[in-house]
Amino acid sequence: MADSRQIRIEVITRLLEDEAYFARFLADPDAALAEYPDLDPRDGRLIKREVTDRASLENLARRFQVPIRGISSKDVHESLVPNRGDKIKMEDVGPQADEEPPQRIVSTGFTEEATPDQSLSRDTPLLPNKPYYFWLEVGEPVAGSIEVTPTALPDELPPKARLQVVLYDFQAGIEQSRPDAIGEIEIQEDGTVKVVKPVAIPEGQAGTELVACRLFFPLRTSPQNGRYQLRCNIYYQQTLLQSRLITFYVQEWPRRMPNALISELDYVLSRTFNGRTLSGMGPTKLSIMLNDNGNGTHGFRFFGENQFKNDAELSEGELTNLIKMARGALRKAAWGDEQPYQPGKTYRYNNRPNIDRLRSDLITFARRGYSFYTALISRLAGDTDKAWELADLMLKPGQVQIASKQSARLVIPAAMMYDYPLDDGRSNSQLSLCPTFQNAWENGDPLAETECFQGNCPTYDQDTVICPSGFWGFRHSLGLPVSIDEAPDAPSEIPVEGDVTLAVSVSTDPDLTLRPGHEQHLQAMGFEWEYADSRDGSLEMLKQTDPELVYFYCHGGLQNDLPYLSLGKPGSERFTPSSLFNKRIRWRKIRPLVFINGCHTTQLTPERALDLVTAFVSTSHAAGVVGTEISIFEPIAVTFAEECFRRFLLEKETLGDAIRGARLKMLQEGNPLGLVYIPYALPGLHLA
Repeated sequence: MADSRQIRIEVITRLLEDEAYFARFLADPDAALAEYPDLDPRDGRLIKREVTDRASLENLARRFQVPIRGISSKDVHESLVPNRGDKIKMEDVGPQADEEPPQRIVSTGFTEEATPDQSLSRDTPLLPNKPYYFWLEVGEPVAGSIEVTPTALPDELPPKARLQVVLYDFQAGIEQSRPDAIGEIEIQEDGTVKVVKPVAIPEGQAGTELVACRLFFPLRTSPQNGRYQLRCNIYYQQTLLQSRLITFYVQEWPRRMPNALISELDYVLSRTFNGRTLSGMGPTKLSIMLNDNGNGTHGFRFFGENQFKNDAELSEGELTNLIKMARGALRKAAWGDEQPYQPGKTYRYNNRPNIDRLRSDLITFARRGYSFYTALISRLAGDTDKAWELADLMLKPGQVQIASKQSARLVIPAAMMYDYPLDDGRSNSQLSLCPTFQNAWENGDPLAETECFQGNCPTYDQDTVICPSGFWGFRHSLGLPVSIDEAPDAPSEIPVEGDVTLAVSVSTDPDLTLRPGHEQHLQAMGFEWEYADSRDGSLEMLKQTDPELVYFYCHGGLQNDLPYLSLGKPGSERFTPSSLFNKRIRWRKIRPLVFINGCHTTQLTPERALDLVTAFVSTSHAAGVVGTEISIFEPIAVTFAEECFRRFLLEKETLGDAIRGARLKMLQEGNPLGLVYIPYALPGLHLA
């Protein structure tokens, strides 16, 4: 039987050294890898997912310790160090020339309290009501690790980068001895990883090499036999990099059993970020991870500035109801009732600004957004102080990452979260708009520059006053990246070589009366322009071009429970998720942002649209996708897209900032419906 490891090395080596073969792989990876029928399918999927250019190939080679001929370790490392415009000091570079950089594989496991240096094997259940340590170490693979797939940290984290390691329980099966403690590890000048803030030091281990490189989390098991879980997250500048689901069995009479202790990496932001990329993302104010707990509940894991750490849990029914209420408020503002869009419904904001209408809708939004927010934060381990701490943390504008696994099928309307004090027991007539906001709006003052939207609203403590700055979507830069197994890492940059290119696909439905003017406005911005007005034309364009932004201005809907986009003439062939696979569309040179403005769509909820998001990200390697919470009307689509594109493509703002700016632009015009847009991407995504 062929050695799978040797075949993997052979394939990667050939990709490195055979330029013609590498070119064939980039053009058709399945055909190129078919030359190696004994290649492990898992290795094949990994290579196709990770290798999109020469740099990513070399990253993968280093990960599997495949020699890169003709290039020293020093050359490779310096090619990934940011260009600072001056001489690079050797202490900034890391490993010296001709040295292999140290491995940074994450290993985890359990030990008994009395023997912290002896890891339990993965087939050993834990005893009930007994103290143990859960441990994590980064470096060479550790014997006794329970990782299902040993995975490294991102290759080129900058020296002296500090990462926080946070352990969350599921409020059953385990009792953490130090539940609020957060461990910290640091990248050293030589590339190794050391513990700089331990959670606990086992007895007799102070000052040893073991506690210098390994974090220990003390805990006690449940007195009841059963299967239990923990979640271990690794953060950089409050941005979630990796999340592991640890599953363990507790048995009173332990016996050997397969996979009694396992750790599975089920969310990874990136394996290949370098120092410049991470720094370019900027710090994150708050990271929230949403995942399906598999028992009818959904878990929210919070980590933020000042080492805020906690978790919450909502039942699927409760969460679904809160989401329905939030979207119902958006629908009522858009067309007058809370039911999904149907043809014939008319747009309520299709006339001059009206302060009474705006006030009424903002009050409804605030009531629903406050219900969602309070239902969530009240579950922060039942700790009211933690809930208030979160509210204080979030007062100033910042970047918020809401990460979800592929299995998380519920998309939370984060932009609608309202976290200012609100007396929701009063009638609408007893609630008023913030006078500072209203004066700025009436005077035409830029809203982002007012004290309200800087986190200093004068009426914050007045719980009968509604201020739009209380909504997360108007105050923060949001991003909802989705971790998909088959997709490459989520990028934080879209490289630009020359002029920015838009690939525009449109519906030619004559009912879309604003389209011609919209196209003229976008062309006047000076972008390179690729254009298609049919499904087949769009697919051919996307296959042949390397745009920075892919834009769909069209209709959409569901057929046989599958989402589609309608391009060209009404009734034409549909653009479905499988269309991308069928035409082998995969962006390799530039991974674009996909922006879907689906006007007058029917039945296409964000949960159903996730199939389109997944296809663009996993099949075609898009950097991310922007969609909407509800169906939209043309005036929303035109105003929002033009302002967002100007900021993102011309001003080079991050995607989170560009979307926030477009929301505030619409609000300045008396329209709150910019809150409908959802960015399935990193909030720090930007052109570079």
